[in-house]
Amino acid sequence: MKARLITLIAALLLPLILILSSSTTAQNQSGSCVTCHTDEAALKKTCKPFVKPEGEAEG
Repeated sequence: MKARLITLIAALLLPLILILSSSTTAQNQSGSCVTCHTDEAALKKTCKPFVKPEGEAEG
């Protein structure tokens, strides 16, 4: 009986926690993943172009 009660409580609390956390994340537009990952200037700052060493992989 205890195990069923714990399972029921977990089944009710987990969706509630997920709903509340996703709504607060969606409201935070300035620090959201979408804002950062679609900002071209921010992406260029974090990525370094590959520099092929001279003399390697030739021929």
